[in-house]
Amino acid sequence: MPSPKSSRMLAVERQKYILDVIQEYGTVSVTQICDHCGVSSVTARTDLDAMEREGQLKRTHGGAVPVTQLVIPAVPQRVHKNAHAKQAIGRKAAELVRDGETILVGSGSTTLAFLHCLTEKRGITIITNDVNGLIYIEQFLPHATPVCTGGILGREYRHFAGTMVASSLSDIYLDKVFLGADAFEPDFGFLAEFERTATTKAEFMRHARKTIILMDASKVGAARSFVRFAAPTDVDTVIMDKDPGGIVASATAGKDGRSRVVLA
Repeated sequence: MPSPKSSRMLAVERQKYILDVIQEYGTVSVTQICDHCGVSSVTARTDLDAMEREGQLKRTHGGAVPVTQLVIPAVPQRVHKNAHAKQAIGRKAAELVRDGETILVGSGSTTLAFLHCLTEKRGITIITNDVNGLIYIEQFLPHATPVCTGGILGREYRHFAGTMVASSLSDIYLDKVFLGADAFEPDFGFLAEFERTATTKAEFMRHARKTIILMDASKVGAARSFVRFAAPTDVDTVIMDKDPGGIVASATAGKDGRSRVVLA
C-alpha cells in the first residue's frame, strides 16, 4: 500500500489510492482515506459517493468495497484500529503459508488482515471460525477453499465458538494455526476478551504443530479483564509491528533463549 502523504492530496490522487486499496484488500474505510490523504471525513465520503455514482465502487457503512462485491454486514470497528500495523503483520504472516497447504485461522481483525494477504497463494485450504473471514475467502480468494468449524455464532464479533468447534476439529492435525490476541501480559501470557473465545483459541492450538500469534504492539499490557488461552512460551512465533522494550521477546524466549518474535 502507498505510504501516507504529509500534505493534502488532489482528488484524482485520492481516487487512485482508494481504488488501489480496494483492489488489494477488498475494502477501504473512511478512516484510512482521512489518515492517508490528509482530508476530512466529509471530503472522504464525498469522494466515495462520487466514485459510486461513476460505478467505480460500492459504498458501505464507513467505507467502500468493489462494485462486484456483495455487501456484507459491517465488521466491528476494531478492524480499522491500527490498520497499517495489521496489514504489515498480515503480509509477514503470509510468507509462512505454502501453496497447497491447509491452515487453521482464528477469528479477529488481525487474522482477517492476514487473509487479505493470501491472494497470491494457490490451492490452499483455510479452516476458520470467523464469519467475516469465510465471506472474504469465498468472494476474494478463488484459489482457496474455505472450511467452517461450525459452533455457536457470537453475533457481536461474528465468530463461532462452543463444543461444536472441538467436535469439528477432532480428526484434524495441521502444521500451522494463526491466531490473534486481545492482550498480552509478560507474566501471564496471551489473552482473549471472552472466555468462549479463549477456549476456542486453545482448542485450535491443540490441532496444529506450530502456533503463530498475530498481534500489534497496542496489545501489550491488558487494560481490563481478559482470559488466558496460552502461556508466553506455549507459542512458536509472534508476528508484531514492533515489540515495545522487547517485552514480548523476553517473555516468550523460554529456557532455550530463542526469540519467538518476528517484526513485520
